[in-house]
Amino acid sequence: MDCVVTLDAGTGSGRCVVFDAAGGPLASAQEPFHYRRFTNPDVPFVRGFDLDPRAFWGALARCARTALAALPPGARIRGVIATSQREGCVFLDAADEVLYAGPNLDARAFAEGMEIEQRIGAERLHQVTGHAPPYIFPVARYAWYRKYHDGARVSRLFMLNDWITYRLSGVAVAEPSNAGESMLYDVARREWSAEILETLDIPPGILPEVRPAGTCVGGVTAGAAAETGIPAGTPVFVGGADTESALLGSGVYEPGATGAVLGTTSPVQTVIDHPLIDPRGNLWTSCHVVPDRWVLESNAGDTGDSYRWLLELMYGTADASTYAVAEDAMRNRDSAPSQVYCHFGPVIFNLRELNPLKPAGMLFRFPLLHVDRPLRGEVLHAFFENVAFAIRGNCEQIAAVTGRPIPVLTVSGGMAQSPTLARLLATVLRAPLAVATVVETASLGCAILAAVGAGLHAGLGDAVAAMSRRRPVDPVAGETSEYDDRYHRWREVYGKLTAWML
Repeated sequence: MDCVVTLDAGTGSGRCVVFDAAGGPLASAQEPFHYRRFTNPDVPFVRGFDLDPRAFWGALARCARTALAALPPGARIRGVIATSQREGCVFLDAADEVLYAGPNLDARAFAEGMEIEQRIGAERLHQVTGHAPPYIFPVARYAWYRKYHDGARVSRLFMLNDWITYRLSGVAVAEPSNAGESMLYDVARREWSAEILETLDIPPGILPEVRPAGTCVGGVTAGAAAETGIPAGTPVFVGGADTESALLGSGVYEPGATGAVLGTTSPVQTVIDHPLIDPRGNLWTSCHVVPDRWVLESNAGDTGDSYRWLLELMYGTADASTYAVAEDAMRNRDSAPSQVYCHFGPVIFNLRELNPLKPAGMLFRFPLLHVDRPLRGEVLHAFFENVAFAIRGNCEQIAAVTGRPIPVLTVSGGMAQSPTLARLLATVLRAPLAVATVVETASLGCAILAAVGAGLHAGLGDAVAAMSRRRPVDPVAGETSEYDDRYHRWREVYGKLTAWML
């Protein structure tokens, strides 16, 4: 049985999933990541996060050994490939020692990001990179490192998935989807931006050669084999950023197709065949993991993490059984129209008008609360409505820029497995959903790339057809008008809260 090994460094955890040529998961293992968190006293709402590179790599290596030990007899590993969270990066010196490692959460370089905007201009930065503002991106972190440390020591700058590829193969490469998350990359030209590098005096030599996702760059080294259990010489393929990989894993790669990855955060991306830049400078433009494809992104922000926090408040834990209990509570709630509105967690993407002091919470008809107190199911359902409303708002932002509606939304990720949320989303959007049946679609998307590179499928279309599966979810008949009204009420309050401060 032919199979491919995937390593996935997400925001909250690392995992290894092994897939067969039909896209079936054969074995998997997962470990949480832990970060050191700190606050800048000069800017209290800015948080810094340090990633321990030894612990990070150690977790991925253990996951690989555990997953490979669980493979059925006769499994033949045809390749290994890595995906990771976006914006996370690593700086190495000439001896490959890690000088800096930070996840996508690290905002320590907020001030340096503002300085970069002043030097290049916010509009020009967005035109070149497709992204803005630069506060959490590697371009700002490199400027921060050079300000407070010896920048001359930095020999290589890797995005996290490319660093994993380097740890596996010893070959320094980058790929377009996560290179674009550095804000050092020209998203239209698909190359490192000479303009940005020259303006900021960043040496081009620290940036790896860019190769297409799915390219074989070499084999697993003896050292990496000893650490991970993946046989030495196993072909190593270039992976991609987790969001774009998840799109591919859920079958979203043709122009006009749109997907939402409902995980820790919930990016919404539509596939385009040219690098369309939002003229308002709000939405992001990135390279897909598929050649000659780009994506236009709006983002609903903190969804999965907020839901986990809510479950921990209500039930004291957020393990798998808690999610099932919460689903039952929502299914058994009173079917009468809810009077609860939720306003925390998800957002309608607009980083330029980000208000870190914006109030949030649950809204009730307070004078009647003593006779009509909502139960857990109603509060949880209100949170899911909040997610669905935010996804709709982000879809509307994308449609306004592309000039075309979104007839079907493909959803993937852990939260997409909730029947309640899937049904709500379809009803709020007034459009059918296609729900990916494999939860780890970022891993699956990379497995599709590796399967094509290893010759297990003739081409990308064949691989997607063989390995990716989705189930349809239709809007609930008779409820779309009610949710239209609730959505517009929610938007009205959302707009007012955005202008308030606590």
